[in-house]
Amino acid sequence: MIYRLDAVGKRYPSRRGDAASLTDVSFAIAAGERVAVIGPSGAGKTTLFRLLNGTLRPSSGALRFDGRDAAALSPREARAMRRRIGTIHQQSLLVPSLTALDNTLCGALGRWSLLRALRTAIAPARADVDRAMAALDRVGLADKRDARADELSGGQQQRVAIARLVMQDPEVILADEPFAALDPALTDAIAELLLGLASAGRTLVCTLHDVELALRLFPRVIALRGGQVAFDAPSAAVSRDALDELYRGAPAAAVPPASPGRREPLAAC
Repeated sequence: MIYRLDAVGKRYPSRRGDAASLTDVSFAIAAGERVAVIGPSGAGKTTLFRLLNGTLRPSSGALRFDGRDAAALSPREARAMRRRIGTIHQQSLLVPSLTALDNTLCGALGRWSLLRALRTAIAPARADVDRAMAALDRVGLADKRDARADELSGGQQQRVAIARLVMQDPEVILADEPFAALDPALTDAIAELLLGLASAGRTLVCTLHDVELALRLFPRVIALRGGQVAFDAPSAAVSRDALDELYRGAPAAAVPPASPGRREPLAAC
């Protein structure tokens, strides 16, 4: 298993005492799986995402990455773990003043020494440029290599972020609401790129607000509610009743609409 969570909890300090964001979360994800994480706002999806990418550590329980307890890793081992994990955020988090090519090259920073990184900033090696250009070509942006990130559209920026991920070549891809700021046409294009990367044997875990997209694209769905796992099931087994229960009490705008003409089970990948 690439991930195993056993009774994981995460608490944050507050003026009224510690507040729980996650409580007794347990599941495992095998290498090469594609998993969607869904749930209403405040369910704990972002906290779970940050635990999985190693930027947070559990307050209780155990999170194991490739068989090792993440909380017991030394700083050097933790950095090595994070190099194996590629992260896509809702916002692309590119460096605005750098070109698409330079932002793509940044994907390899985790593998480079400080000296090589400085040398690359001045005069990148031909082999590195070739790899970065191949990544940009894969996302359809080879012609934008010299465009600054802040000159690109939102969809183009997200594609550069994926090119940066290709340059990193991680074993695990974590995507946090990667389609939330995109229109439907761009959503399909970005989803195709992410799923294409995952088809090469990489593990893909994606938090999604769009339930229909989660059920259509991912074979497995983990649902969170109130910081706990509400259900963990194959997409084909997820019913409308289960979704109604999951989103009960959530603001109307956050509740996914039923798909016309669909009956339980809701969808299959």
